[in-house]
Amino acid sequence: MKRRHFLGAAAASLAATAWPAFIQNAFGDGVACDVDGKPKAAAPQAAVVAAAFRRAQQAKRPLLVLVIPADDGKKYERGRAFGELLNHGADKDLAPLADAEILCATMADLKKLVPNAGDGEPMMLLVKTDKVPAAITPLDVELPDYDGPHRAGGSDWEEMRKQEDKIAAKRISAMGGLLRSALGSDERKVAERAAGVRAKLVKKPPVGASWANSHGCGTTIEGVEDNMVVGCGMGHVPAKSGRFLYFFSLDRRRI
Repeated sequence: MKRRHFLGAAAASLAATAWPAFIQNAFGDGVACDVDGKPKAAAPQAAVVAAAFRRAQQAKRPLLVLVIPADDGKKYERGRAFGELLNHGADKDLAPLADAEILCATMADLKKLVPNAGDGEPMMLLVKTDKVPAAITPLDVELPDYDGPHRAGGSDWEEMRKQEDKIAAKRISAMGGLLRSALGSDERKVAERAAGVRAKLVKKPPVGASWANSHGCGTTIEGVEDNMVVGCGMGHVPAKSGRFLYFFSLDRRRI
């Protein structure tokens, strides 16, 4: 064995043993064990979260978790909000995302690996990966809802559409401001960084979710051939919410 290769392998092995127990466990490294001494098997979702944490750690950047609510109805609400931001956000709103590893995960799955993630279901969690235990910052902002246009617009669909677009702009602005506050508002190469975010998170979905489309009756999941089992039930969908993050498992597509 070449000396350089041997030293590289040894360094990698040493680094692995230095990982926190939750990372070792998620990757099945055999260091974190059950009470009987046998290595713990990592749950699939735990492994996804751990892989994202490790990518962030290796890139020396934070992990930004888009929190998936436990309630099925709230999955749609939050998925629509993130869809509005990612698909229609301005360069200044999206550029901060270039400075973090992005992951969609439930609090339950995150807590398997980051026990100090806290309570509740904030919109996002910023996980610093440079220290153990990881420093966690919940990110939340109250978004205006769309009930007003439906009541005020009456049967004037064009007016309701205009009102919905105004509300969508306020929602996107609020989320963009939250990201700039948490991740920084570096004004260098904003357009370039935003383009990279769109290429990574809009053309393809963030890890842990799928892109889907709905305009009120029926949901189509992108990249899935058989969408027949996905039914109606969302009702009217504002135009800028039509493409949204689908937070359900694809093996149980339902609403």
